[in-house]
Amino acid sequence: MFRPVRVGIAAVVLAAAFASASFAALPTKGAVYEGTLHASGLSALTKQVRLNVAASGKSARVTWKCGVDRGQSTLQFPIKPDGTFKAFSNTGSLTVWSFVGKFVSKQRARAALSLKATCDGKGGTVNLTLKA
Repeated sequence: MFRPVRVGIAAVVLAAAFASASFAALPTKGAVYEGTLHASGLSALTKQVRLNVAASGKSARVTWKCGVDRGQSTLQFPIKPDGTFKAFSNTGSLTVWSFVGKFVSKQRARAALSLKATCDGKGGTVNLTLKA
């Protein structure tokens, strides 16, 4: 009597696991993705974000520029087999900034740039598209 219920629950759990994994994709190897995090508010600056994927497709480097006249920040990080990534720039135990996201297709990635102690302190979500 309980067997059909257990089988049904197991099927739902497996379907949810496969569905969550399917939302991420693998990047195009050796590609460059670019996006802009637009200023949101009077004190916010526009940030240009560039993501360079290694030829192996297993790592990438993010570079972002705070406003027009400021230097750029960069960080290299691994790309997980499911197309997700996490990068943190720390000074001691303080996270200065982070970049967390996933590739949603071979042409697009979506990430959150969190600026805790750098630039204007205002991050957000950035959509990155493949550049030819």
